[in-house]
Amino acid sequence: MCYDVKNTSWNEVSRNLDGDNELIHTLYLQLYEKLFRVAYRMMGSSESAEDLVQQTFLLALFQGEALRAHPCPEGWLMKALHNLAINERRRTARRQEIPLDTLFDQAAGEASPPLAETLPRQLSPQDREVLLWRFEQGLDYDEIANLLGISEVGGRSRVSRAVRRFRALWDGSPRKPEPKQT
Repeated sequence: MCYDVKNTSWNEVSRNLDGDNELIHTLYLQLYEKLFRVAYRMMGSSESAEDLVQQTFLLALFQGEALRAHPCPEGWLMKALHNLAINERRRTARRQEIPLDTLFDQAAGEASPPLAETLPRQLSPQDREVLLWRFEQGLDYDEIANLLGISEVGGRSRVSRAVRRFRALWDGSPRKPEPKQT
């Protein structure tokens, strides 16, 4: 059923209004609570519901001709609200929102332990050293190679083998036999 603004037919109301702003103001006064309840049921929070109702009336303000031409302005507003709510749900599903309180708690909390403490104890001292140089100190492969007294390609190989051994220990998967270094 079409909503009758101030208990009159829509045609009478539209003839007596001086423009879209007055029409939208009248609809706002008559329909705000109803639109808010619908938006709240759709979104689950009063802040989101308020935002959606405001967006609905802004849309009505910018598309006043379409609203005025529609045979049922309440239906037009409800459909606009419904479409805006669907768009908002899609938007929120695509992005992850983290409350600021959580971020502040994480920032105030303890820092993560140093890499040396998180490396498995079964890792050889040489592998630990190479991994610390590469991932904690951020050294390049050529810098690691210089520290070890080997070529850059050799430095890359050492880092690669250390990472592979670390992953095998971390995942609990069996280690592939490594060729013996001479």
